[in-house]
Amino acid sequence: MAKLPVKDILAAVDMGAREVWDEFSEEEIKSVSFWLLNRYASNVKGNREKQELAVFKTNEYFNKHYMVVSKHPKLQWQLLCLSGNTGKIDFHPWQGFKKHVTNRKQKYINVLNQIYPAWKPSDIEQLALLYNDEEITQLAEDHGLEIKL
Repeated sequence: MAKLPVKDILAAVDMGAREVWDEFSEEEIKSVSFWLLNRYASNVKGNREKQELAVFKTNEYFNKHYMVVSKHPKLQWQLLCLSGNTGKIDFHPWQGFKKHVTNRKQKYINVLNQIYPAWKPSDIEQLALLYNDEEITQLAEDHGLEIKL
């Protein structure tokens, strides 16, 4: 199966090459993953303004009516090219997913929630990353909590 390199596809998207879709073979068309391209196209290396513009354009042009156009791959391609059309080839780093909290870190979070009930969950999660087993046990003891790790 002919698979197109993501780097080449993103270059076409950056250049706004809507007509390239007609040049793809059937096998190449089947290998195009719009979900994957969407993740890459919305993430651009550069200053904050450039990054925000990439996210805005991808959301406004491509994602807004994704379910309506999902059965029309050529239209999806055209919308993706519209959202990525900068006129020059940019670097699109992969934006990974948020990492899941391990069971041990979740126990840390539970302890910290008891100690700091008014704190925001995001602050508690950040703080939990700073502790190890001995430190969280000592902190719990200092606050009159008994925990098992």
